[in-house]
Amino acid sequence: MSLLLTILLTFAVVLVALLVFVRFGTPYYLLKKENLETLLTLMVEGRATDSDWQVFLGVPIRHNERLEMIRQQCVDIDQREYIGGTGFLLTRRGIDEVKQLLDELKGEQ
Repeated sequence: MSLLLTILLTFAVVLVALLVFVRFGTPYYLLKKENLETLLTLMVEGRATDSDWQVFLGVPIRHNERLEMIRQQCVDIDQREYIGGTGFLLTRRGIDEVKQLLDELKGEQ
């Protein structure tokens, strides 16, 4: 009897979880232009965390081609100019390139 109860409870928990995911959807990373401006500003100022930068670089932006293109450019910059540590995560040249991207992003409507 307890085995049957365990199986039924397990089935109920899985069913509830599936219903919640179907109803509300699975979580996803939705980066907005304002969020990207903030992150790039923090990078230029030397106040961005390595974690924030790596998450941004590692997660494709599927909902906005322009933001994805900027992310790809940042990946390229990171591969050439990353120094890590605390403060500035990129070389001076890398920071200048990020600043250019930030200026272009702010100039767009």
